[in-house]
Amino acid sequence: MAEGLILVVLQKIATTLGGAALSVIKSKLGKGANILLEAENSMKEIESEFEIMQAYISQVDPYSENDQILKSWLKNVRKIASEVEDIIDEYAFLLGKMDSAENFIKRAFHHSRYITAWSDISAQLKQVKARLQNLTSMKDRYGITVAGLGGGSSSHNITRQIYLSDSSYLNDHDDLIIGNEDEAQKLTQCINDHDKERAIISICGMGGSGKTTLISCIYRKREVTKNFDCCAWITVSPNYHVEDLLNKVVKQLHISDEHGITDRTYLVERIHSHLRDKRYLIVLDDMWNRDSWLFFDRAFVKNMCGSRVVITTRMEPVASIAQQNHTIRIGFLSQRESWELFSKKAFSKLDKETATYPQGLVHWANKILEKCQGLPLAIVAIGSLLSYREMEEQEWRLFYNQLNWQLTNNPELYWVSSVLKLSLNDLPSHLRNCFLYCGLFPEDYQIRRKWIIRLWVAEGFVEDRGTETTLEEIAEEYLKELTQRSLVQVKERNEFGRPKRFQLHDLVREMTLTISRKERFGHICHQPDITDIGDVANRISVHSGGQIYQAGPSSKHLRSFLLFDKHVPVSWINTASSNFKLLRVLCLRYSRLEDIPDAITGLFNLHCLDFSRTRVKKIPKSLAKLKKLQTLHLRFARVRELPSEITMLTTLRHLSVSNDLYGTSIFGNIRSLKNLQTLREVKANKVLANDLGYMTQLRSLGVTAVQQSYNTDLWASIRKMTVLTKLAVATSGEKEVLNLQNLSSLKNLEKFYLTGKLAEGALFPTSHGFEKLKVLTLRWSGLIQDPLSSLYQIVNLVYLNLYCAYDGKSLVFCSGWFPKLKQLYLGKLENLSSIQISDGAIANLTYLEVYELWNLKDVPEGLTYVRFLQHLYARMMPGDFVEKLEGSSRSFVQHIANIECV
Repeated sequence: MAEGLILVVLQKIATTLGGAALSVIKSKLGKGANILLEAENSMKEIESEFEIMQAYISQVDPYSENDQILKSWLKNVRKIASEVEDIIDEYAFLLGKMDSAENFIKRAFHHSRYITAWSDISAQLKQVKARLQNLTSMKDRYGITVAGLGGGSSSHNITRQIYLSDSSYLNDHDDLIIGNEDEAQKLTQCINDHDKERAIISICGMGGSGKTTLISCIYRKREVTKNFDCCAWITVSPNYHVEDLLNKVVKQLHISDEHGITDRTYLVERIHSHLRDKRYLIVLDDMWNRDSWLFFDRAFVKNMCGSRVVITTRMEPVASIAQQNHTIRIGFLSQRESWELFSKKAFSKLDKETATYPQGLVHWANKILEKCQGLPLAIVAIGSLLSYREMEEQEWRLFYNQLNWQLTNNPELYWVSSVLKLSLNDLPSHLRNCFLYCGLFPEDYQIRRKWIIRLWVAEGFVEDRGTETTLEEIAEEYLKELTQRSLVQVKERNEFGRPKRFQLHDLVREMTLTISRKERFGHICHQPDITDIGDVANRISVHSGGQIYQAGPSSKHLRSFLLFDKHVPVSWINTASSNFKLLRVLCLRYSRLEDIPDAITGLFNLHCLDFSRTRVKKIPKSLAKLKKLQTLHLRFARVRELPSEITMLTTLRHLSVSNDLYGTSIFGNIRSLKNLQTLREVKANKVLANDLGYMTQLRSLGVTAVQQSYNTDLWASIRKMTVLTKLAVATSGEKEVLNLQNLSSLKNLEKFYLTGKLAEGALFPTSHGFEKLKVLTLRWSGLIQDPLSSLYQIVNLVYLNLYCAYDGKSLVFCSGWFPKLKQLYLGKLENLSSIQISDGAIANLTYLEVYELWNLKDVPEGLTYVRFLQHLYARMMPGDFVEKLEGSSRSFVQHIANIECV
């Protein structure tokens, strides 16, 4: 069991006590610093207490959640942790107010208002410290111990875990293979092939996706098991003991053991000796980590007898134990497959001869299946339950409206949420908060990777691992781990395969919301069941009906406010934001906001401020008060210039402004923004082109309106950005020219977007310095010579877009060129009349789009060599080209599965 709130509090205490501002202020105050020191000492004592509590809670077995004494104790721990977080943020808030001009520090401190505030904080910390100590003694008084709560050795818990993991295996449901026929065939082939070496096969997927069902259907078939000398099925579960698992293997293989020794080394040797000359089939079901594999690998002898070990798991790192091409990934069922499975269970008592369903039930069945989103476990459980109920529309409608409650409280369905909750219970503390935060987004919402990462960082969820790694890089590892645990599903990948958007399964999301509400982590507003939004949780996400809610005094405890309701009145936003005293994240995307409320500039603890896609036109100078601001999003807003005061925000890490070729002007000395990692899209000027060289931490840079007179300074600055991965540069108009001859050695650059005429129609030097470049877009470049003869040297390109970039008549792809290219876009190349593709060129291309190539009349014959091409999209192409594509040249493209002409 993990307790993410305590981890956040510990990180905040460490950050606050280690802050430079605190040291400076104490040194200036002299004797007046006593009250500060008193608060600091209390915080250190609370920090120690929480560290021990966190270590204790991490050992508590997740299945003990029904223990009412423990639940009550944990509730009080969370309540105190939440109060401590408030106090720390208040403490930081006051420090920030004092961290002003030096000659005002003493006067500000001795002001009665500040004396009172510091005294209150010190008193609150003492009270909290006493209550924490009382909680510790209360734990001992009521006998709340790890062992007493049913730890890993509890027979009750082991039995429960086996039931949850083996539920499909212990029930005879051969028809549950629906939708996984191909996977079943591959699994059977892997088990029965004639390879003599011991093979490891893994089945990986989300909890409830049918992994256990798949292998159990194969395992029970006599024609499969008869080919093996011995078989065993071992359920691993999250909190296993290696000795217990090895003992299970011994018993199932009927290995005689007269001595009864339970030492793991002895058991490994006994199993190894027994299997030495046997062909065996062993299933390791529900394996959660690779730690135990070291023992299994030694026990399951590599005896060249054709033995097989099958592993089912939710974890991709565990699945990687299998040999290449022996990993089977289980996804979700299609709509048709879901209906087939559901109808077999829900309508099992109906007369199959008539093949008709009761009137009105199909509608509600489809709505239920929408919630299940192709998850077999949920479909089977709900379908089976409904088969025992009245076949009436009213009955099914009522069930659907209570579906979330049913999954949590109905004993016949509780095991569904329990199987899903296993994954959450296994999360370490640093991932738990991040995962719960994902549940604040709307149902079926595709969350952008970069957005959620910056929100996690702003909330303080991400651990600082030193100066060599950014918080964003660590957060990306967090997201990768959540994906590997099958807790989030990748819905879209970028040009070179990195996850771009992802979402939660509906049922998993509902599970996170239940936990979030219980722990006061977060709350979603989508119906008028509450009025004071600050009274229910520390994070609020308004999906609809926002104007109904009130942001009263309790709203000062909010840490995040996310607004997804586009119809909320601006007046409501103005009123609400004035109460968000300790807010760290304020996201008002898509709102009707035109002016930034004055109250927002007083939110000193704000780390992330998002006005993307709003009507905001002007950024006030007072925004400079937000000294802790890390992220300022103004993408697709209407801001055309930023005041010079913006450069006073020295903690800024991400500044994203307009998303067009006009750009947004920044006045002032940007040299002070040395922590910036993202700067897009800014309007160039002579000073900015030079000052960019001081921003050496930039990972992503977008510069527009570049003039020829800026070239030398701009490229000189860019060469200093050694960690730059994404670069977009655009000229101010057709008459301006980009001279790229001084551009070289951007060794970490992955994405490069160039918009504008290139000097002398020549490309930048491509022979070296672009080893990591994967995405390249050239627009209005005016290239004279075939660019492919130079670009082919960038061997790692996976995406190439040439739009209005080349004035020549032919493009030639020679054999061996662009070996990794996946996507190719050729548009508005007005003189292009010939595309030649040799055998062996662009060998891995999967997507080709050609558009507005008015002189290209013939379909390239060389397409016949591009054997992996799956999509050909011809948009606004000449009639001759389209006619040949659909007629005489059909033989060149007959291997392409999807061809579209518009």
